[in-house]
Amino acid sequence: MKKSSILAAISGNVIEWYDFTLYVFLAPVLAQNFFPQHNHSNAILLTFLVFALGFFIRPLGSIIIGHLGDRLGRVATLKMTILFISLPTIFIGLLPTHNQWGIYASLVFVILRLLQGLCIGGEFAGSMIYLTEMAPANKRAFISCMTNNGSNFGILLATLAASFFSGIMSETAFYSYGWRIPFILGGTIGLLGLWLRGNIVETPVFQALSTRTKAQSIPLLTVLRNHKKAVLNVFLLLAMPAIGNYALIDFMSTYLSSYFNYTLTSALQIQAVYIMLTFVLITIFAKVSDYYGRRIMLMIAGFGYICCSIPCFYLLQATGSYKWLLPLVVFYCIEQSTTPAAMVEYFPSAVRFTGISTTYNLAMGLVGGTAPLVNTWLINKFHNPLIIAYYLIAGAVTSLIVILIHLPKSFGSTHDLISCSNNVDVPPF
Repeated sequence: MKKSSILAAISGNVIEWYDFTLYVFLAPVLAQNFFPQHNHSNAILLTFLVFALGFFIRPLGSIIIGHLGDRLGRVATLKMTILFISLPTIFIGLLPTHNQWGIYASLVFVILRLLQGLCIGGEFAGSMIYLTEMAPANKRAFISCMTNNGSNFGILLATLAASFFSGIMSETAFYSYGWRIPFILGGTIGLLGLWLRGNIVETPVFQALSTRTKAQSIPLLTVLRNHKKAVLNVFLLLAMPAIGNYALIDFMSTYLSSYFNYTLTSALQIQAVYIMLTFVLITIFAKVSDYYGRRIMLMIAGFGYICCSIPCFYLLQATGSYKWLLPLVVFYCIEQSTTPAAMVEYFPSAVRFTGISTTYNLAMGLVGGTAPLVNTWLINKFHNPLIIAYYLIAGAVTSLIVILIHLPKSFGSTHDLISCSNNVDVPPF
């Protein structure tokens, strides 16, 4: 598979998570420019409310985008999603502020975020499916794991962009116009990804499907009617990666700076180092997953979380050293290297886009998206930062139920993505 095709596929993940992270980092700036209030806390609250609306509309987007992906093909859908993720990012960077347009600026801002949320609902699943279906059978995990590397690169890029532009400008200048530069830059990267996607070809799996069978008129109904067990199993399987991603990567800088003696700057630097480490480890473990299969890798990650979460967070609490989180980051990389391929192998190709995008976004919204909120609430309620370890264990136990009982041992290089195209039932348990 060409490197340019891989880069084109993951470019949407990069801009998706770049925009996600940038929004969180620049929430105070966006609040001042689009939701000015006498009470600054209310402005921040409104800003995060818009953020939540964009997040919660993703399941609806996953249904729409998934339908198009199963009916029109993977490539056409991926071109559409990256376009409508990138353009709103640029438009936000160019949008007049509340002081210039009044309430209309706020309304347009909300509309742009909702449009992004709809398309993001199918972007990650689409790129994951595309890479897995295009990859040779013995390299599916290795190639599909690039979606997670792309997401982590987007987080890293946003961290660097926000830190760089806020660092070289005065606070007044950055709040006035400097904040626009990272948004315009991110959208431009997305349009570059659209240009790259202009040269990619449809997957052999979808081509074979379109010649062998009639496309499902409403793929969502087929999923709900014939593949409920697959939806449930994949949803539960995603509990571990969802909580691991938000608790260990996205929440790390907030956790270290809020509950330990780390400045926000140093916490962000630690987060950046761990993200860069994931690029290497996820790639290595994906190769191992292609050789030994999905089940054994996910079992290692699950039991690793269960055995090491409490000791690692206890030692972090006792010593204050962030290095004790390294084993958990390793287990995070193991499950991140394997989960994309396992998800794709779970659904037959006729409804794969709809099944994965809908299930993935529900899991990430209900489980992953609430992880920082739930962790913060539990820590404040019990006055114990160690509580996050129990949350990780709960996610691992939930996923292990599926991994041990329902995840087929055949998932890996022996699983044929094309021959299961006409299957009505999910792969045998």
